[in-house]
Amino acid sequence: MKKDKVILTRVDVSIAERVEYIASNSKDLELTKSEVVRIILHAFFKSQTDKDFEKVRELAIKMRKGLL
Repeated sequence: MKKDKVILTRVDVSIAERVEYIASNSKDLELTKSEVVRIILHAFFKSQTDKDFEKVRELAIKMRKGLL
């Protein structure tokens, strides 16, 4: 059985609150916060086929400039 890699990171309070909101309002699916983040990342990378590197760089620049 292939084991998942674990990545620990810090996020802004507003992002943490949104993830917690999604998880707590998805009790019917029994979503955990980790699952919510994994789903979001999966959807991002799936939608950015062959452009994820450029998109992440663009978002990093915007975040550092306070535009994101």
